Amino acid sequence: MKKHVFKRSFAGLIAAGTMCAAMPAFEISAAQTLAGDLNLDSTVSVADVVMMQKYLLGLASLSGDAFDNANVSADNAVNAFDMAVLKKMVTKGTTTEPDQPVEPTGDNVVTAIAYDAASVTLYNANGEVVTEPTNVTASGTTVTVIQPGTIDVSGTCDTAQIIVDVDKTTYVDGEVELALKGANLSNSSTSPIYVAQVDGEAVISVKNGYENTISDGTSYTNADGDMGAIYACDDLKIKGKGTLTVNGNGGDGIVCKNDIKLYNGTLIVNAVDDGIRGKDSVTVGDVDDTDFSALNVTINAKGGDGIKSTETDTTSGKGYVEVNGGTLNITSYGDGISGVQTVNINGGTLDIETTGSKDSGSAKGIKSGETDDETGTVTTGVVNINGGTLNLNTNDDGINSNGDVNMLGGVTEITVKGTTSGYQGVHADAAVTLGNAGSETVYNDMTLIIYQAYEGIEAMNIYQKSGTTIVSSTDDAYNVAGGADNSGSSGMWPGQGGGMGSSSGGVLEISGGFSIVSVASGDHDGYDSNGSLTISGGICVTNGQDAFDCDGGISYTGGVYVKDIGSQMGGMGGMGGGSSMTESVNVSASVSAGTRVTLCDGSGNIIVSFIADKQCSSLVAGCTAYSGATFYTGGELNGSTYFQEYDQTQLAAYGGTLSGGTAVSGSSSGDNNQWW
Repeated sequence: MKKHVFKRSFAGLIAAGTMCAAMPAFEISAAQTLAGDLNLDSTVSVADVVMMQKYLLGLASLSGDAFDNANVSADNAVNAFDMAVLKKMVTKGTTTEPDQPVEPTGDNVVTAIAYDAASVTLYNANGEVVTEPTNVTASGTTVTVIQPGTIDVSGTCDTAQIIVDVDKTTYVDGEVELALKGANLSNSSTSPIYVAQVDGEAVISVKNGYENTISDGTSYTNADGDMGAIYACDDLKIKGKGTLTVNGNGGDGIVCKNDIKLYNGTLIVNAVDDGIRGKDSVTVGDVDDTDFSALNVTINAKGGDGIKSTETDTTSGKGYVEVNGGTLNITSYGDGISGVQTVNINGGTLDIETTGSKDSGSAKGIKSGETDDETGTVTTGVVNINGGTLNLNTNDDGINSNGDVNMLGGVTEITVKGTTSGYQGVHADAAVTLGNAGSETVYNDMTLIIYQAYEGIEAMNIYQKSGTTIVSSTDDAYNVAGGADNSGSSGMWPGQGGGMGSSSGGVLEISGGFSIVSVASGDHDGYDSNGSLTISGGICVTNGQDAFDCDGGISYTGGVYVKDIGSQMGGMGGMGGGSSMTESVNVSASVSAGTRVTLCDGSGNIIVSFIADKQCSSLVAGCTAYSGATFYTGGELNGSTYFQEYDQTQLAAYGGTLSGGTAVSGSSSGDNNQWW
């Protein structure tokens, strides 16, 4: 840490009233620098504390490096506060400067900024008006904070601006906290709060019981040549239990060129363009917290994204959005949440609605990855859903990544409003992973429900490992290396278009978990792979119309599959060589929509049960681990466990027994490749 050097003459010290006017007993001056080393012996000890005490009592004077070393709080003054810090250094055995500069104190140190219409008044800690401040500068209604510390802000002004401009060399790790206590600040010609520089971070603390509003103008450029009602060139944190409304009338609401942290408080952001834009990162909720009840964020981004991070440098470890908790309500014309490199959802309750469309740019619920339109440079992203409760209602893909999407935890519900538009519930250019390896028989670690989409899940590779997935789609529910549109940023996939497209690689692997899918009438597939398709565990149900379609090899080695095939079947999908399919139960049955269909083992235990959502003519199951499996229609479940309480239409369940059901006659075993 480079220490600020501040020299003051003996006469100046007397005039400033910082020491007794009596002649000092002695004076120390030498060319040595070590904070706290007043006697210049290259150590910090009790002897220095004694020297400080003599100085404060007027029994000694300090000049040159001795005075600089006495200024351990780096606030350009030597007083009782430095004595307290020095004692702490000696007690802890510290022989270097403190890691972070201590807040300045004194009658000329501003601790409160109070606006009143077109004026501003500065106060110290004693509530006295400060006319010659040492830690801020003032010009009209613009106040610039130049030293670390906490300052209360209150009042109303439509020409207000608070600038944080704390020298990073002088105040290493310095922080400035603006404690908002009923502040209603606006400015039509610049950002009302502008952080020019601070080495630590700028903190906006929204105090409990106070409502605050920060608003900018409709057309301007701030000192950085940009717009944002709250604009920070260095790290920014927002916390507290009060309410802060930010109105970005010209562009974005909150902008930060580094990291933004939203730790608690009620934050409402209304923006013409993006709601919250942090170049390096945006973090919602402190990862170390366990109670997020005080964190509520509402964003209305009328022309842009809700929350976004834009850093494309893949060596930086940045370019991410992370949500650890809290309640988020986002309405955006563009993407709800966009992290160029990574989006991590670890917790919280998220409601996201997008109102734009792909034709207008991008209006995905959650997106990661980017292609630069000018250079063609691709930044590959990843979306990780590790927890939380998500409700996505979009005009574009629900979740989209030009890399991977990992659905590993939480409950995610997706409704894609335009089912004929070619948009997916979940899309990845690389892989979609559903659930966790090693948890094949766990059905509640992850839940994905796609109520409505053109295609449910689309990727080059899809791996279902655990959890529960429920899909209702217009076209294919699961689609590997195909798709109806060019939503992947890497261009057209081989064989894109699905159905009879030629084999193009890619794998669809079902090794655990539970999935039940429903597709529209016609040539649409429940599970479609233009590469290979393997079932080795878990339970999968195709509820209505086409079941499986694969252009490569098909393999069934374990688990349970059920084909509830509709009476109006579409064309047969392409079938590759090397197919292997063992059908334990294959019966012709006329089953009406809304009828419960249950597959039981030879002892009457329920393997899987669900509600048919279409008229069907055939029931087929593969369940080699169960002897004497039989289909039943109707009846009541006893002691069963529902896969997911959110599913109110197909009410799928497992375990327990069935009472009152009717066995479907004609059960048979066979081995064929009838996958449609």
